[in-house]
Amino acid sequence: MKVNGFGQATITAGSSDETTLRDLQLLNKFNSNYSFNVRPIFLNVSDAQYIDSVQPFLAQLGNYNTIKRNSYFTFIAQPIQFTQQYNTHSSWGRNNGALLSVPGYQQLSTAGVSVISKYLDLQLMPEFNSAAKVPTKDGGYSNLSLGQSALRLHLGTLPFSVSLSTENIWWGPGIFNSLMMSNNAPGFNHISLHTNRPWKTPIGIVEFQIISGHLTSNAMLPFENQNLKRFDQVFGAAPSHDSRYFSGMNISYAPVFMKGFSIGLNRMFQYYTSDQNIEGSFIQKYIPVFTSLFKAQAGGLQEDARNRDQLINIFTRYVFPSVHAEIYGEYGWNDHSYNIRDLALNPDHSAAYLVGVRKVFPLNNEKRFTVETELTQLEPTNSDIARGAGNWYVHGGVIEGYTNQNQIMGGGVTPGDNTATLRLSLANKLNMQSITIERYEHDPRFHSTLWTDWSLAVKHQQFVSNKVLISGGIDFVKRRGYQWTTDRPVNFQFSLKAQYFW
Repeated sequence: MKVNGFGQATITAGSSDETTLRDLQLLNKFNSNYSFNVRPIFLNVSDAQYIDSVQPFLAQLGNYNTIKRNSYFTFIAQPIQFTQQYNTHSSWGRNNGALLSVPGYQQLSTAGVSVISKYLDLQLMPEFNSAAKVPTKDGGYSNLSLGQSALRLHLGTLPFSVSLSTENIWWGPGIFNSLMMSNNAPGFNHISLHTNRPWKTPIGIVEFQIISGHLTSNAMLPFENQNLKRFDQVFGAAPSHDSRYFSGMNISYAPVFMKGFSIGLNRMFQYYTSDQNIEGSFIQKYIPVFTSLFKAQAGGLQEDARNRDQLINIFTRYVFPSVHAEIYGEYGWNDHSYNIRDLALNPDHSAAYLVGVRKVFPLNNEKRFTVETELTQLEPTNSDIARGAGNWYVHGGVIEGYTNQNQIMGGGVTPGDNTATLRLSLANKLNMQSITIERYEHDPRFHSTLWTDWSLAVKHQQFVSNKVLISGGIDFVKRRGYQWTTDRPVNFQFSLKAQYFW
């Protein structure tokens, strides 16, 4: 399929295709207007000048089967995808969508179709996942969901769309983690107003996404932000099943006077639907992301009485195409500051950060070698000693925390954890080999016994025919102080994914 008519091609958030596009941007082979801060991204007719150079690299562009095309619609068969994963000892792995945080064997399958037109796109990509055994319940688990499905209405020739969707989204420039939103948890039901391509304005390029939706939980599944225990094992009772309302905003801005530089803001609120009726304006009830950044302007103690949780962070990405490199970072807060004086005097209260560097080395023909490293710090800062802040993704208003289906919606790093990750990869079109080394600290602030994981992951991806793309690998994990004890078990994770293109 070539994007040379109407409609869009969606690049799944957190996918290897997305990473390939990002590498190509550093090699000056893809549209520099995309910030990769607001994802998923969509390739449009406006990208036609780049498609020919990108297409040989992307399964999503080069191998979809156009079932039928006429003057009004294009019908496309999405690839069949089958993912298998096996952990020998304990849970391992993140940013894997509907897959659960459990040991043993599990699988995730997806397939579907897309119908693309000038003003309306329909993407049906249901997912079925199952696990052989879940420690928090008797027996296994299986679930069928809408997965990466979406219905989009494009607002004429304007660069905006309205979407009803269950697909994963990713906010901020992170590769291995995100402070606010990633594909670690299953997608949730939401409606959004968003840009469908970089919006060029006289002062620079803008991308944004404004979302309202509902989050859910499962009483029988482990909670990632509660050390993989069931809700009743932590709080003594099952959750009330009162649905949670989600209001979020992501905006990225690239100034016209700084080529390659972008900066932005993420903000979200979540609260129980029953708390939505507390006295307040329409904005306070349904789109609180547009309310004041400080508690003083939001009513002080009245804001606390609304019993809702907030996360907010700022981010930046700077691309240097001449040397095929980029740097990026995020800095966020797990709570409101009371006013600007409070922020100035105690800027690291309830704070976390993420920083990363990537460098692509072009080799002969279409080969490239990529070095990337990322540091995530969720451990509370020293100001927590005098002013308690608790951990990221765990707050006071919503006891399920920042989760959907019990999985953390930000990076897969659990509350209070720190990671340092290094990945080396060699790629030739879509064929790729990589080695990843990571040090992972589990909640060191609140445990006298340290639990640190050291992991080495080897991955391989290759087309075995024009129709089948195989990827898989082995993760070796040495767990020192497992569960904050003296145990030092070893875990192996074996993964295999097959994609068939019609």
